[in-house]
Amino acid sequence: MLQTALLRLSELLERISHPRAAEVRELADLLQVSPALAMRQLDSNAWWAGAGSLAADTMIDNPGLPEGLWQSEVREFRTLLIEIGELLKAEGATNPGLGSWLLAFSNWNASEV
Repeated sequence: MLQTALLRLSELLERISHPRAAEVRELADLLQVSPALAMRQLDSNAWWAGAGSLAADTMIDNPGLPEGLWQSEVREFRTLLIEIGELLKAEGATNPGLGSWLLAFSNWNASEV
């Protein structure tokens, strides 16, 4: 499930021309070769700790897509991070930012922000 979510996230990032798309795809591959290393990377600040994290990138400016499409992509971005984050929590992830982001993403998507 985690690998599938990562691949879907990578595809979304490619669609919006996000610079970390390849990194996410490589992490999905790493999950098959070295699950422990992949999990450490997924539980890192690069994913969940404020400005500069992938989670914070859900708030980036629209790169020029039609507004309705952009909003849909952002909601899917958040949904995928929720899925990934919940799977990480189930595996014992400890990043302090994880819970806050998951709550924010859920609230924003429910409010259609």
